[in-house]
Amino acid sequence: MSWKALLALALTVAIPQTPVHRPEHRSGTTYYLDAGTGDDADSGRGPRSAWRTLDRVNTTTFHQGDRILLRSGQSWTGQLWPKGSGAAGRPIVVDRYGPGAKPRIDGAGVVADAVRLFNQEHWTIRNLEITNANPPTGMPGENLRDLRGLHVGGDNSQILDGFVIDAVDVHDVTGEVNWISGDPAESEPGMNKGTGWDRSKRTGGIVLDTTVPDPLAPPETPTILNDVLVQNSTVRDTSFAGIVVKQYTGDKAVPTGWGTRTSATDPAFAPHTDVTIRNNFITQSGTAYGCNGIYLTDVRGAVVEHNVVHRTGTSGIESYFSDDVTIQFNEVYETTAKAGGADSNGIDPDKGTTRHLVQYNYVHHNGDGILLCQFVFGDVVVRENVIASNSRHQIYLHSDRAARAQIYHNTVHNDRSNFLIYGYGSSLNATYEVRNNVLSTTRPGAVLTTSPTITYDANLYSDAAVPGDARAIVADPLFLNPAVTGPYGTAASGPELTTAHAFRVRAASPAIDTGTAIPDDGGRDFAGVPRVDDRGAFEYATPPGATTETIAGFVRDPNGVPLSGAVVAAGARTTTTAANGWYALPDVPFAASVIVTATRDGYSTGQADIAVSARRATLHFTLTSTSTVGRISGQVQDQTGQPVAGAVITVQGAVAETRSAADGTFTLVDVPVGDDHTITATRDGLAPATRDGLDVTAATTTPAGTLILLADVPDERDLQTFDDLPDGPLATGTNGLTVSHSGGAVEVVGGHLRLTRSADSGGTSVVRTFDPPLKGLVTVEGRVMRDDPYVSGNHWFGVPYLRGTSGVNAVSVAFDRGRIVAYSGTGTVTLGDYELGRWYHVQCVVDVANRRFDLLVDGTTVLSRAALRAPMDGVAQVEYFANSSNYGQVHLDDFRVYQGRR
Repeated sequence: MSWKALLALALTVAIPQTPVHRPEHRSGTTYYLDAGTGDDADSGRGPRSAWRTLDRVNTTTFHQGDRILLRSGQSWTGQLWPKGSGAAGRPIVVDRYGPGAKPRIDGAGVVADAVRLFNQEHWTIRNLEITNANPPTGMPGENLRDLRGLHVGGDNSQILDGFVIDAVDVHDVTGEVNWISGDPAESEPGMNKGTGWDRSKRTGGIVLDTTVPDPLAPPETPTILNDVLVQNSTVRDTSFAGIVVKQYTGDKAVPTGWGTRTSATDPAFAPHTDVTIRNNFITQSGTAYGCNGIYLTDVRGAVVEHNVVHRTGTSGIESYFSDDVTIQFNEVYETTAKAGGADSNGIDPDKGTTRHLVQYNYVHHNGDGILLCQFVFGDVVVRENVIASNSRHQIYLHSDRAARAQIYHNTVHNDRSNFLIYGYGSSLNATYEVRNNVLSTTRPGAVLTTSPTITYDANLYSDAAVPGDARAIVADPLFLNPAVTGPYGTAASGPELTTAHAFRVRAASPAIDTGTAIPDDGGRDFAGVPRVDDRGAFEYATPPGATTETIAGFVRDPNGVPLSGAVVAAGARTTTTAANGWYALPDVPFAASVIVTATRDGYSTGQADIAVSARRATLHFTLTSTSTVGRISGQVQDQTGQPVAGAVITVQGAVAETRSAADGTFTLVDVPVGDDHTITATRDGLAPATRDGLDVTAATTTPAGTLILLADVPDERDLQTFDDLPDGPLATGTNGLTVSHSGGAVEVVGGHLRLTRSADSGGTSVVRTFDPPLKGLVTVEGRVMRDDPYVSGNHWFGVPYLRGTSGVNAVSVAFDRGRIVAYSGTGTVTLGDYELGRWYHVQCVVDVANRRFDLLVDGTTVLSRAALRAPMDGVAQVEYFANSSNYGQVHLDDFRVYQGRR
C-alpha cells in the first residue's frame, strides 16, 4: 500500500468521539461591563451605557440567550457570580468585547471563588483571566486557603446541564492542599492530612463539584453536573489542582455514597456525566503546592484529550471512582512530588475506575510514567502510548486483586531508571496482560516484575531481562532518535506528539511484522497509521518517494533456536545473522521478484522468492541441520571472581575435553547434539564445579555461564560481633559501618545491635560498603531476631538487602508480619514463619557472575539458584534496613561477609 493510501485509510479509522455541544442561539439581551467608564445606574445594554462593578452583575438574574460582555483590558477585584440559568441551545454567555487583554477577575484571596456558578445551568464562560491569590506571609504555605479560580457547583438535587468553559486563563490560585488520608498531626501550614473525601482535593484553578445544603441531613437525591466542556484554556500555578471534577459523598457526616464507589455496580454511586476536557495547557511549574493537573473523579462518560500537562505534582492526569473514561492525545511531562504527595506520575487510573482507555499519549520525564493504581477494583486498557525517560518506573503496577489491565502496543523507553515495569507485594495479585509492546532500556537488566498474574507475550525487549515470554524478541528496536530532546508541549503549540515520532523504528527493526493479533485494538497506531502487525506504538511505513526497501527476518532451526552467523543474500547484497538470528538487507530496489538465500555451515540452504515494494519485506528462514555436533562455552573463576587458567573442563562421558585460557574462558567442540549434558571443571587445589542441564544444538554454541572453583578456606571480608562495644547508640564509622538513626534508633544492646523504627520518616539502617564490589561467590550471613509482635500497618525489615554499585536491591530478604520473605527474581516468596524472640541464622550465597543466589535459614536451603531481583556487578553494599511506614524492631549479631562458602 502506498504512503498516501495509508494516510487516507488512517483518516477513516474510528476513535472515541468527543461530545458534540449544540450551537448557541443568541436571542437574549447583551449586557456590557466597563471598569473604567461604566456606571451601575445605566442600563448596561451598550458599550456607552455599560455597568461598572461586579456587584451590579451579581445582583442581576439573567435569562436564556443573554450575554454578559466584559471590556478587554479591564480588571475587577472580588467575585463574579451572575444569577439565573440559560436553556438548551440558548445558554447565558460570559465573554469579552473590544481589543486588548482578556478582562481580569481577581479574587485577591478574599473570596472563595473568583468566578462562581451555583445551582445554575446552561452557561458559557469564555475569554476571561481569573486569579485568586492570598498574599504570602513569612511562613511558606500559611497563605493557602479554601480558594478556587472558577467554581461550578450546586446542592439542589437536580441534574444541572450545559457548562462550557472556553479560552479562560486561570492562574495563581492559592488553594489549600487537603489530602484524603494521613495523620492530621503531621499537617503543615496550608497542607492538611486526614481531611476525608469531601474536604480534600477541591481547591485550584477550575473546580466543578456538588454538595448538600446540610451535611447532617442530606437529601435523598444527588446534584449531578451533566454536559461539561472545558477547552482551549490555560491553568497555571493553582493549588491544589488545575482542573477538578468531584462529587459529594458525606464521609465526615451522614454518608450518601454518591462519590465513593464500593463496586462497579454500586447503586449509590451518582457520578457527573458527559465531561470533556480538551485542548488545555496546565502547568504548576511556579508553585510548590500545585498537585494534580487534571483530577477527574466521580464521572461517567468522560474524554480527556489534546491537553498539555506540565510539571504538576502527584499526578498529571488522575481518574478516581469513575466509569467510561478515555484519556487520549495528551502530553504529560515533568510531574514531580509536591506538597506531601507520594506520587509523581503522568497518568493514573486510580481507585475504583472501570472501562478506562488510555491511548495515544506521550508521557515522558515524570517520576512514574503510567501508574496503574486501581485499588479495590478496576479495568483499564493502556495502548498506543509512548512512555519514555521517567525517573522511577515507566509503568508502575500497583492495583488490587480484582483489577485487570491490558497493556499493549506501547513503546516504552527507559534511560533514567532501574525499573521498566515494576510492582510488588499484593499489587502482584492483580491481572496484567503485557502484549505487543517495545520495552527498551539503556540500563541493562532494568526490572520487569514478574508474577503468576502478569502475562508477558510477544514483546520486543532491548537490554531487558525476558520474563517468560514465549514469543519474545530480544533486540535493538532501532528507534529513529531515542535521544530526542523536544520540542515539548506549550500553551501555544499544544501537545507535541510528533516529537514522540522519534521512537518510530527504522526499516531493519525486528518490531516490524512480528506482532500478534489483538481484537478491538483501536485500528490505528500512535501516528494515525492503520494498525497491522508491528510491535510497539508505531506501524512502520515506507517513507514517501522511496524506491528501495529492506528485507529482514529471522533464521532459526526447526526447534525455533536462533542461528547466528548465517549468510543471507539477495543478489550482490549480503549480511550475516546476529546472535538472535536476525538479519536485515537494506536498500533493495522495488521488484516483483527477488531471490533471497540463507546459508550456514552444518545446515541446509534456504531460498525464497519475495516481492519488494512500499512496505518492509519480512522473510524468515528455517534451516535444517546437517551436523551432529555443537559446542559449549563458558568461563572458570575462583571464589573471588578472578579467572582460572588451565582448568580442565570435561563433558560427562568423556565425549569432549578442553582447558581454560588465561582469561578463564573455554570452548568444548564436537559435543554430540543432545539434551541435558553435564560439564565439570577441575584444577588442583580447588574444589571441582559442575553445570548440568545443558542442551547442545547442531553447529551452535551453548553458553554454560561461569563455573566457580572454591578454595578450602573462604576469603574473609568483614566480621562484626559487637561484643566489644559499649551499650548505647551506634555511631557512623564504627567498625566501618554507616548508620542512620532517622525515624528510630540503632543501638548496641548486650553485645548485639537493635534497630528500631518508630517514625514515618527517613530510614533506620546499618550499612557495610565494599569498594571495589565483591565478585565471585559472595556469602553474607548473620543472626537475626525479631521480638515485636505485628499489630497493624507495615512491618517490613530488610535482613539483609544486597546491592551493586547501582544502589538497587539485587537480593532482598525480610522478616515481615511473622513471615520470612525474599525476592526470587522480581517476585516475592514466603519461606516460612518466624518465632518472636528466636535467633535465626540467615545466609545469602550470591553467585555474582551467573546472577543467582542461594538462601539458607539455620543451615537449611530455602531458595536455590534463585534469580537476582535486579542486575548486580558485585556486592557493593550490605544493609539491614527499614524505612517509610514500616515500624518495629529487629536484632542483629555475628554479621559476616566472605568470598567462598563454608
